[in-house]
Amino acid sequence: MYFNFDNDVIIGADGDYSNGVVIGWLASPETDFSNAFMPQQWQSHVMFPQASSQVNWGAKMYHRMWTPTEIAYDYPQSNERPYAGLLEFESFTGVFSPTLAQKNWFTLGVIGPASFADELQTFVHKLTGSTSPKGWDYQIENQMTYQFAYEVDALISRQQAFENSQWDVSVFNHSMAGNLRSQTSLGVTLRWGDDLAETFGQLSSQAGHMGNYTSAANQYGSWQAYLRMQAGYRFNDLTIEGDLPYDSLLEIEHQQVQANLGVIWAFPTWSVSWSFNFYSKEYQSDVDNWHGYGVISYTKVLCLQ
Repeated sequence: MYFNFDNDVIIGADGDYSNGVVIGWLASPETDFSNAFMPQQWQSHVMFPQASSQVNWGAKMYHRMWTPTEIAYDYPQSNERPYAGLLEFESFTGVFSPTLAQKNWFTLGVIGPASFADELQTFVHKLTGSTSPKGWDYQIENQMTYQFAYEVDALISRQQAFENSQWDVSVFNHSMAGNLRSQTSLGVTLRWGDDLAETFGQLSSQAGHMGNYTSAANQYGSWQAYLRMQAGYRFNDLTIEGDLPYDSLLEIEHQQVQANLGVIWAFPTWSVSWSFNFYSKEYQSDVDNWHGYGVISYTKVLCLQ
């Protein structure tokens, strides 16, 4: 089981992507999908055939929210990002080797008041003494969401570093299609640490995804630090273009850039990670060219086989 918490508190302000909470599950790595649930066995056929050392599958529930910069206003803000809440349920499969990895995700969800983002943010801000959000009456309206995403990572080089550590560099493509967001991106990943061959491809650009690091960790612990950068083109974004009870003046920014800097510590029964995530503006009239948020993740192995 794993838990992710996203928040923009690290930059000292609310606005744009504001908060996320993930509860997820990953099966123990195996050599094939024969023990996976039937829908995930079907899902695994979407990937191209490859020689693999292990396969993995899982699922997660992800709650996210976006807000304008100023949340104390109780009226529509036509020139600002609208309020949007999203609740998603996702199925995952992946195939991994030391030099090549493929992953895909099927996601169903709901955006709008049915996500209960209004109630959640109001409760948390009351609990923490933060500014009370007063504009949720003007959020993106209810709509079902559906997404498919696919990612492939390919190793360029892996070399020894000092004190028995390694470094490697790889390239990746992450593409997603659906009514929530459709986008394709190319990127590069630089990692430094240990057990890099055993954990290749576990990092991902899929929001809220947590890889499996405990199965490769030894009793003394394993670690890795990473930098991941990507650029791409976004075709649609329901968090900006969805139905609103007022006239919005926003147009999405199609060119997108993102960077992630993080560190992971893993032991055979648990792991923890922390990352800083930065992304370019998502609508054209945004006065800020960059936004950021932090992610802390915790994984606990429930049983050992």
